[in-house]
Amino acid sequence: MRRKPQPTERFHDFLRLKNQSFEQERLIVFHGTSGSGKSANLKFLADHHPGFSEQPVPWIWTFGKRFDASDIQGNQLVAVDEIISLFQFPALGKLLRTNQRVAVASHLHPFWFKLLGPALPVRSFSTDDDWSKLRAYLDHKEIPYSEKSLRAFCKLHGASYVDLQCILERFPGKSLDHALSLSLKFDKISISKRKEWTPVHPFLKFD
Repeated sequence: MRRKPQPTERFHDFLRLKNQSFEQERLIVFHGTSGSGKSANLKFLADHHPGFSEQPVPWIWTFGKRFDASDIQGNQLVAVDEIISLFQFPALGKLLRTNQRVAVASHLHPFWFKLLGPALPVRSFSTDDDWSKLRAYLDHKEIPYSEKSLRAFCKLHGASYVDLQCILERFPGKSLDHALSLSLKFDKISISKRKEWTPVHPFLKFD
């Protein structure tokens, strides 16, 4: 299914994708925890990167399941969201054979993608490693924080926008230090799987 680029919200290019070339890559992998920015970076690559923005990019929602890729052929780039299992690899292999390159948002470590071909040109980006994106988010929201509280949050939850928003929304008007201390005292963030869910594209805006 082809998508039209959507209106944009603020996007922090912490992976510095804008000025990078992907002409040599066949597979591009964004991997990290839920809420860490995988889909946002995938959307930036598909809709706004200078190398791909001139052509429509097919976007596949897998819903974490096996998917059919037989009708998607001849594209410069195909975007695939929610790779969580090796059972999805046959469809990825088919996409790689019938399109120039594929970009994925994945919960799997990039090591596993070598199963698609030892010589396959793969480029991977971790969305978990750079805490500067959370600093930029807090600065933009004008929410006070200390380096100690930010490190404590990342140690507990990783560099996750979603978990950070959960803690801040639970205690509005507080600094991260205060909200985190109250969260540790009264709350617990847990993850549960839903049988059905409606995916939503991130909206991106540039500084």
